[in-house]
Amino acid sequence: MKNFDIYKFRKNLKTKYLGKEFIYFNNVDSTNNAAFRINKEKALNGTIILAEVQTLGRGRGKKLWLSPYGGLWFSIIIKPKISPSKISIITLLSGLAVAETIKEMLNLDAKIKWPNDILIDNLKVAGILCESEILKNKIKKLVIGIGVNLNLDEKDLNILDIKATSCKIELQNEVNKEKFLANLLQNLENYYNKMHIPSELKIMLNKLRKIIIPIGHNVEIKTESEKLSGYAFDLANDGSLLLRIDNQVKSFTSSNIEYIRIIK
Repeated sequence: MKNFDIYKFRKNLKTKYLGKEFIYFNNVDSTNNAAFRINKEKALNGTIILAEVQTLGRGRGKKLWLSPYGGLWFSIIIKPKISPSKISIITLLSGLAVAETIKEMLNLDAKIKWPNDILIDNLKVAGILCESEILKNKIKKLVIGIGVNLNLDEKDLNILDIKATSCKIELQNEVNKEKFLANLLQNLENYYNKMHIPSELKIMLNKLRKIIIPIGHNVEIKTESEKLSGYAFDLANDGSLLLRIDNQVKSFTSSNIEYIRIIK
């Protein structure tokens, strides 16, 4: 397995701005941390920070994200002119871009476990972590952290305390890392550019509804203050999960839940 080849990546890249500026690390604590260390003025919109290994990679809720050699660990710096309330839908669209790239390139069906995990056959293969700098209710910098278990082997996953897989394991072959990232960024840029158009957002939300877990299931959900049970039946336009609880509809965002699980 070879290190990421930036020149091969640029030959495959067809985006207008995502990935045009590229920062590479062999080893870093976290690509999200590195993204926030970059001077605000020097961080161009669409800058990618990629590392072969993360020593302190993390997921939602500050959970440790194992990031050994062979995975695809990167962050994207975005300077969006949107309300902070839109961050949830960007997280979901980033997951959709990952899931569709897996389908298009590898012909593997991937689902999104709301709000930020990507699964293949109920095994975690990727995750999204969006973090932001907000000043006076305006986003100064949005960092989209994406981790994909691309070319990890069984031994790399055995030490995890969650059920996980990799694209290499599912495909039984190594995946072209440079082409995968280029295609993923193309999909994400396409979604991001169109999310501001109501008719296009409707199309994207319908795509999400088809692959979002746990829509169509009874669930148990834990917030900071209580534990609830209900039926997950839809997504709101802002990416919130809609539940029917005791004949009432309640909306939940990723920021106000600790966990959600399907009740069988």
